[in-house]
Amino acid sequence: MHALLVGLKANPALRGILLMCTAAVLFPFMNGTAKYLGTLYPMEQVIWIRIVSHLVFVSFLFVPQYGLDILRSKRLKYQLLASAMLFLSTYLFFQSVIIIPLAEATAITFVGPLMVTVLAIPMLGEKTSLFRVLCVICGFMGAVLVIRPGTDVFHVGSLLVVVSALLYALYQIMTRKLSRFDRPETTVIYSGIIGSLVMSAIVPFSWKTPESLTDMALMGSLGVIGGCGHYAVARALRITKASVIAPFHYLQIIFAVFYGYMVFNNLPDLLTIVGSAIISLAGIAICWLEIKASKPDQAGA
Repeated sequence: MHALLVGLKANPALRGILLMCTAAVLFPFMNGTAKYLGTLYPMEQVIWIRIVSHLVFVSFLFVPQYGLDILRSKRLKYQLLASAMLFLSTYLFFQSVIIIPLAEATAITFVGPLMVTVLAIPMLGEKTSLFRVLCVICGFMGAVLVIRPGTDVFHVGSLLVVVSALLYALYQIMTRKLSRFDRPETTVIYSGIIGSLVMSAIVPFSWKTPESLTDMALMGSLGVIGGCGHYAVARALRITKASVIAPFHYLQIIFAVFYGYMVFNNLPDLLTIVGSAIISLAGIAICWLEIKASKPDQAGA
C-alpha cells in the first residue's frame, strides 16, 4: 500500500488515470439512476434535479473552504461556455437513455474520447503517439461491436448520444484550457450554473411531486454522484494531458452493462461482451504505456 501511494505521488499520469477511472464508475451509476427515474417522472424534472443538486452539493463542499472567491474566474466567458456545453450534453444524453438501453447509449458516447484525442492536437497543442492513436481506434472498434450499425440502436436516440458525446468532448477540451487559469473547484461550480438557470425556468411546467422518500433520495443522489464524477474529471485534466486520460472513459461500458443488468435486466450478448473486452484492453494498454513513459516531474501536481 505504501509503495502504491508513493507511486501515485510521483506519477501524475497514473493519478489522472485513476481519477478518470473513478469517474467511469460514477457516471454509469448516475445515468442508470436517471433512466430509472425517467420512467416515473418527466425527464425535465430529473435533469433539473440532477443539475441543481450537483450545484448545491459542490457549493456546500467548496464554498466553506474557499468562500465566494471560488466564483472568481480569469476566463469567465469560457467557464460559462463550458457550463453550457456540459448542460446540453447532459440534457441530450438523459433524453436518449429513455429511448435506448443504457449500455448502448454509453457505448455510443465512446466516440467522445476519440474526438478529444483528435481535438486536443489543434486546440491544446498536445502531441499523440501512434501507439495511443491505434489503441483509441481499437477501443472505438470495440464500441462499434457493441453498437452494431444497422440494428435498432441507430435511431433518433443514437443521434442524440452522438451530439452529446461531441459536446462533452468540447467540454473536456475547454476544461483542460481552463485548468491553466482556474482551480478545478471553480470549474466544477460553474459547470452547473447554466443548466440550473435554464432548467429552473422549464421545470415548473412539467413538475410531478415525488411519490416516496426513496425517489427523493435517488433524485438527490444524482447531484452528489455527478458532482464527484465531474470533480474527478476536472482534477484529472489538471494534472494529466487530455489525450492520455480520455480513452479511460471506455471503462464506463463495463459498469453500464452491470447496472443495466442489475436494474433493468438487460443482459449483454456475446458481441457486447467482446466489444467491451476490446475497449478495456485498449485502455489497459494505454495505461501501461503512460505509466512506463511518465516521469515524476511531468505535467505537474
